[in-house]
Amino acid sequence: MFLNVAIFAGVLATAAILLSPRLSRLPLWRAVITPLASIIGSGFLILGPLLDDAYGYLAPAVMAALCLAAFAFGWAVRYNIANISDDTDTRGHAENHLETASSWALAFAYIVSVAYYLNLFGAFGVSLTPFDDPFYARVVTTAAFALILVLGWGHGFKALEHLEYYSVAAKLAIIVGLLIGMAVYF
Repeated sequence: MFLNVAIFAGVLATAAILLSPRLSRLPLWRAVITPLASIIGSGFLILGPLLDDAYGYLAPAVMAALCLAAFAFGWAVRYNIANISDDTDTRGHAENHLETASSWALAFAYIVSVAYYLNLFGAFGVSLTPFDDPFYARVVTTAAFALILVLGWGHGFKALEHLEYYSVAAKLAIIVGLLIGMAVYF
């Protein structure tokens, strides 16, 4: 009973902090939300279980190596953003075309990523119900996609940003509850 109360209190306290208007107005926190949503999704839904299955007790070391590689890649991206001129007149024709192609490739990769996560969401959403069937999983996936489409089309990126903010706050609060439960267990 104590463990359930401790987990629930931790989740509620974390949610209250993360949903406070004061925190939501901080520019650094707002800049962190989108990458954090991606990291939580990739790490907890996909990479963590895969690494555990493939590497067992070495999974944390492999995850640390992947984090270092990601940090190095991020450093290269930050360096390029800070040091490469936005002045397209000083660039060559090939460089401008490569940048445009890169933008389209990134947009396509993002669409594939969102579709993949929505598919996972649909499959997981029905997995513990009597409707555990690919058809119903696709219905849930389509409904989630339609909600995002309608919200984005009707209210723009700002509404989607708010939706993402609440989603990240909920996931972080759940992670705190998980960590409290694991700490007491271990």
